[in-house]
Amino acid sequence: MLNLSLLLVDDERPLLMLLRKYLERAGHSVDVSETAQDALMKCRQAPCPFQLVVLDLKLPDMTGDRLLPLLLEASPDLRVLISSGTPFSPESLPENYRHRVGSLLKPFMPKELLDAITALLPAARQASV
Repeated sequence: MLNLSLLLVDDERPLLMLLRKYLERAGHSVDVSETAQDALMKCRQAPCPFQLVVLDLKLPDMTGDRLLPLLLEASPDLRVLISSGTPFSPESLPENYRHRVGSLLKPFMPKELLDAITALLPAARQASV
């Protein structure tokens, strides 16, 4: 798998720190945000410094499903993996966003997160073949 630049967005700080440590040990560069506004600010940098955002649907300042289109509009190459205890289907999105969004139902094992990231990023898929 490629070394990727990832943003984890979740208001559960212990989970953020655990996943950050795991993903960094797997060779990725990882930043974290506990709020939607912080995540949006980081992704609106030009160019967006992340290849993929792992996004929880329940955040204190905005729901993840409201944040999702804002993130996708911020960067045309950005992929978003919805990571939530609430089921989410990319099929509910406009067709032009569907290929850029995946979902992973909590709770999950860290290896499942790595597999979901690989499945969502075309460059990572090609490197793992």
